[in-house]
Amino acid sequence: MTLPPAGEPHDDLLRRAVLPADGLADLHAAARGVLWLAADPETGRRRLWQWHDRLEDGRPRPLSPEHLDIASRLNGYGGGALACLGEHAIFVEADSQTLHRQPLSGGEARPWWARHGNRYGGLTPDPHRRRLLAVEESGHGRDASQRLVALDGEHRQVLDAGADFYGAPALSPCGTRLAWVEWDLGVMPWQRSRLRQARLDARGRLHDLTHWDAGAAITQPRFTAANGLIVLSDHGGWWQPYRVTGRAGALDVRRLGKRQADHASTPWQLGECQHLWPTGDQGVLMAFEEGAARIRVTDGQGREHAPILRDASRLVGLAHADGWLYAITQGARHAARLSRVNLTTHAEETLFALPTPEHPPLPRTLQATVAHGERVSAFVYASAASTRPPPLIVRVHGGPTSASYPVFDPLVHYWTQHGFAVADINPRGSGNAGRAYRERLAGEWGRSDVEDVIALTTSLVARGLADPDRLFVRGQSAGGFTVLNLLATSPLFRAGASLYGVTDAPHLATRTHRFESGYLDWLLGDAHTQRVRSPIHRLDTFTTPVIFFQGNRDSVVVPEQTLAMAEALRRRGVPARVMLFDDEGHGIRQPHNRCRMIAAELQFFVEQGDGQG
Repeated sequence: MTLPPAGEPHDDLLRRAVLPADGLADLHAAARGVLWLAADPETGRRRLWQWHDRLEDGRPRPLSPEHLDIASRLNGYGGGALACLGEHAIFVEADSQTLHRQPLSGGEARPWWARHGNRYGGLTPDPHRRRLLAVEESGHGRDASQRLVALDGEHRQVLDAGADFYGAPALSPCGTRLAWVEWDLGVMPWQRSRLRQARLDARGRLHDLTHWDAGAAITQPRFTAANGLIVLSDHGGWWQPYRVTGRAGALDVRRLGKRQADHASTPWQLGECQHLWPTGDQGVLMAFEEGAARIRVTDGQGREHAPILRDASRLVGLAHADGWLYAITQGARHAARLSRVNLTTHAEETLFALPTPEHPPLPRTLQATVAHGERVSAFVYASAASTRPPPLIVRVHGGPTSASYPVFDPLVHYWTQHGFAVADINPRGSGNAGRAYRERLAGEWGRSDVEDVIALTTSLVARGLADPDRLFVRGQSAGGFTVLNLLATSPLFRAGASLYGVTDAPHLATRTHRFESGYLDWLLGDAHTQRVRSPIHRLDTFTTPVIFFQGNRDSVVVPEQTLAMAEALRRRGVPARVMLFDDEGHGIRQPHNRCRMIAAELQFFVEQGDGQG
């Protein structure tokens, strides 16, 4: 498999490919400007950044020290690791889960709160009582437990306990009302959750609790500037905004707007914010259209007005202050960036951006027909080489109820510059396309997703967009499970890459963290089905070479699974390579490790494309 020379020097391409396209998160706006987290390109550690128009040179600056990594470990996926409280930022240090306090004027970050063995996320300021609200988790595996707490740096108050899981709390502007979501062990927050509300007294204790269970998934409770509550619920088939009023036993729930689309992404993390209500008669809503996020200003009833941030196709987070809307977005032509929009004039300004090449590969949305006339879509990026048809890499996202987005990704740029076309598929079960599409995966994981990849790849070959003799597939986490089942089902691909992928579902169910401990029953069904669809038990039909990448500190997909799978394949004569990273968890995040991984994966695909085993 001879590839054309890249358009940039190899080392520079690889250096760029290592950079995260989605390296900005946890956006907050405060009197001292805007705060967010950004991954350091040299170390991969997430640092606190600040921007405000009174900085000397007008440029953003990092505030937290280089040696600290900021991340929540709650539920294994975290979220909500940052909040602003008065003249300080409070953030969660990744390894110890200690909360640190960072002066916004600069200076040293100091430990503010720690409780041995506990993890924290969903940080929410309560400025009226000079404290922080958070979800607290203790213990491990199925013995873990969660509660809603308030912290002031010296004392801890348990606000609510008893639910299996808690979503990030939301406090009304007047400080007298609190809302959150909670759900039960055995279901995921995008399957079924309930809304809770309470009144807070002067001492911050909860009273007059209300409960709304729509038999579906409720997410992202947000209070308006006038203290009204709006949530996103998918009991109508889509995550749509609803205004919730009334008291316990007499709640009134009314839908805002008419657009039938998901207005939120699948809630894998806490602290997400994809709708805001800055004034009594103005809101900002995001909705997915053919897999791309579109952001619009609305009135207080959800009626849509002006579109904003038109070049964005993924919304990571929103915040607002002093008449400005702040947003972290990604787009087909730009990596993650922080922008602000004047809510009166709609003038836009970019404040901070990750690097993007001058001519990024642009996605083309293509669909293929699968069983029962259903359709599956993918975002396809053409090869930069003139070779036609080109070799193809199909990417399967994790989750499996996450999603691929039509956004710039440095890794896609790397592959297209090396002569590959790339297809990011959204199999049935993916998010952002409504509840029915997401639940299409119930009991079907390892079967319908495999059918979808085969159908999409076959369609691309038939259209002349991919070389049938040079097809490759890669997937991470749940996507790795799809990849391995695909290679056990079909000889269509020349090689596959599994990034910390699931290999043994029944074994995983006994070892994984509590958040997903009941998920496999919904995805696969009973113990027998979990076994027969696990790649480790389908070795007889494997012939395709595989390369595995695995973090040795992974608590979601434990490394023993990957090592056992690779060894079993080798015993059958199937080429199987393993790269184990001692200092990584569920994901290969550190730049020096990503560099090794990306280079090894490309070399493996080139070797197998040339027929070298």
